[in-house]
Formats: sequence, structure tokens, C-alpha cells
Amino acid sequence: MQVTTPVQEKENGRSNSLALIGGIVVGVLLVGVVIARMGLLNGLTRGETAVSPHTIAYTTQNMQFGQDTVRLKAGEPVTFQLDNKDMYAHSFDVDELDWHVPMPANDAVVVDFTAVAPGTYTIYCAVPGHREAGMVATLVVEE
Repeated sequence: MQVTTPVQEKENGRSNSLALIGGIVVGVLLVGVVIARMGLLNGLTRGETAVSPHTIAYTTQNMQFGQDTVRLKAGEPVTFQLDNKDMYAHSFDVDELDWHVPMPANDAVVVDFTAVAPGTYTIYCAVPGHREAGMVATLVVEE
């Protein structure tokens, strides 16, 4: 039989309380990470938007871009939601505008750009062999 003193009982109670508080803090942080990762907080702030006014959902699937042509206005900020539905990585590249975005396998990436100069540009996937397989589209930036 083990006998504890009031001082030991007080220390054990304090240790248990600290462990409980630590567990709660870790739990709250994990829930916050999940909420942020899922984008559930987008649009909840007042006076600011979480994304630019012009958002384009752009997917890749079966070694193809989802749209053959994308049209933008010169100087207009745009948000691309790049959704790679393939089980292998791709990229979203426009050399003339220095846009180079890796697209991890079966994942989504959100990226903001501003198309500066009017013109016609080539969007392609820079992963070796993908451009040759047809992962090419056209970006038209209009005045």
C-alpha cells in the first residue's frame, strides 16, 4: 500500500490539470488546421475578400487541362483554383508571364496572379512528356 501526502496529492492534481489543458490546446490547434486546410474561413472577414473578385476553377484530369482557352483582362487580379485530379503531379506554366506553379498529385492549389500585358500566351505542363502528350492551353489577356 502506497501512502501519499497532501503535498503529493496536490502535485498530482496540478500535473493532471496541466495535461488536460495541454490536450485541449492541441485539440483546438488541430481543429484550426483542419478548418484552415478546408478553406472554411474564406469569406468570413468583413471589408476584405479571401480571394480576388475573379476566380477561375481550372482542373487537370487524364493528362488534359480542363479548358482549352482562358480569357483575362489586362491588369485584373485573378485567382486560379488549380485542381489536379490525376494521381500524378502536373504543373501550370506560362513562361512569358513567369507563372510556374507545381500541382501535386490529387491535390488543389490556389494561386493569385495579375495578367499585365495584353497578348496570347501558352499554358502548359512542364512535367517531362506532359506537354507533348497534349497538356497545352491558351491564355488570352485582353485590353
